[in-house]
Amino acid sequence: MIWMIAALAILAALVVLFAAVYVADALTGGRRVRVQGTPADMGLRYEEIQFLTADRLTLRGWFMEAPGARATVVMVHEAGCTRADRDRNLLQLQRDYVRRGFSVFAFDLRAHGESGGKRDSLGCKERLDIQAAVAYVRRRTGRTPVLLHGFGYGASLALDAVARGVEVSGVIADSAFTSMRSFLKAHHRHVPAVVFEAAIHACRRIFKCDPTSLRPLRSVEKVGVPVLFVHAEADEVIPASHSLNLAAASLDARVRVWIVADEDGHAEVYARMPEAYMRRCLQFIDEVVPARTLFSVQEPARAV
Repeated sequence: MIWMIAALAILAALVVLFAAVYVADALTGGRRVRVQGTPADMGLRYEEIQFLTADRLTLRGWFMEAPGARATVVMVHEAGCTRADRDRNLLQLQRDYVRRGFSVFAFDLRAHGESGGKRDSLGCKERLDIQAAVAYVRRRTGRTPVLLHGFGYGASLALDAVARGVEVSGVIADSAFTSMRSFLKAHHRHVPAVVFEAAIHACRRIFKCDPTSLRPLRSVEKVGVPVLFVHAEADEVIPASHSLNLAAASLDARVRVWIVADEDGHAEVYARMPEAYMRRCLQFIDEVVPARTLFSVQEPARAV
């Protein structure tokens, strides 16, 4: 009888172990989505860009230059998506920014779209992607201000990267989450708790990434630049309380929060109400990067 109980316990442990490895593999090796469309579809001129991260990974993106741009917006897409994410109309958003006098740099995170990398590191290394993207923009545009505009996972990565020293003038964080663990749990509600916890451990031991390393709630107070948090009130993937908690934890009077009433969907506010979204973003940017003012230069008075 005892040996039967022991055998069943061993069998149960093996089932949990194999299930955990399977889930961990799914968490870090998500199916790559093809980039669908280009800025040319929006009537925009653009340049295909390749650039390297600090760990020598090749990322790909595109740069759209607005003549006399007052700032450059670097876009960071949601997990499992690309720089041309159709669900969130990122191409249209890029067009709207360019038409309003902003240059735009959109790129694919590692293991996404056309960028290199076989696995998602769940926030451990993606901050290097943002660091490299901002560095590229600074080399190209000089002293022109840089803004980060991220969605979901990308918004949380942007906050974390800035907290760790990436220099920008401001961040628009659309539907950010407070921690990677909460994000993963929300996307895998069907996974039993014991398997989920074992999968987190397997991510560390087998795939060399720590899903608990990305915790914007812990690092947001170190961001040090103005942030606009945007969230749909009825977001069922990442509740709006995440943005509210992040804003409260920032302790920065320049933080702005826009909870969009009577809207659901995850990071889809722009796709559903683009004009109102752009008005709110531009209002925030006007506070962060005031429009250039031309001053008349007077000749110094001549000595008599």
